[in-house]
Amino acid sequence: MSEVITLEATPRQIIGKQVKQLRRQGQIPATVYGPDFTPMNLSIAEKPLRLALAKAGGTQIIELNVNNQKIPALAREVQRHPLTGGLLHVDFYRVAMDRPIRTEVPVLFVNESPAVASREAIAIHVLTSIEIEALPANLPPHIEVDMSTLTKVGDQLLISDLNLPETIKVLTEGDELLVKLDYPEAVEEEAPLVEVSADAVEVITERKKEEEEE
Repeated sequence: MSEVITLEATPRQIIGKQVKQLRRQGQIPATVYGPDFTPMNLSIAEKPLRLALAKAGGTQIIELNVNNQKIPALAREVQRHPLTGGLLHVDFYRVAMDRPIRTEVPVLFVNESPAVASREAIAIHVLTSIEIEALPANLPPHIEVDMSTLTKVGDQLLISDLNLPETIKVLTEGDELLVKLDYPEAVEEEAPLVEVSADAVEVITERKKEEEEE
């Protein structure tokens, strides 16, 4: 079972431009929404919120304690100041513990390929996350990919090669490539320049279609 992170929150009546005064007091405005749940505006202390977000990412449950009401939720979108990076607003998705949800889980490459260690090959990582479906309590913080099984140029690992528990259903296509070994001389294409938006909205886990319809 994934670790549950507890976060104290209070109902928020202040909305609109007036939320600036909350931030000056070290409080960050937040909203929690979800299926069969009336959306709530919340206020959360900035420091514990920042620590909780760093620890939970988008896959670990954050238990919002609102006037002794415990609301299990996942962080969805984090809005930050475009210059300072300070927190401006956070969206939480309230989960039903008995309903499976879909989410993106980061890939963690562990152990070293013998061929990479001897510099006979380089590892090209293709995917950084995988879409899965699981009950909230069974959501892993990440999915490990063992690189030690790759021993020569041309070796590769696909989604279908993952050995995951039955509690996790992988939604990403099985023939999707996770990682492969290539010759050290292989020239990687230059990464295109990415234009940074002034809106500075960090999507931890994108809202799924079913969430938008709620």
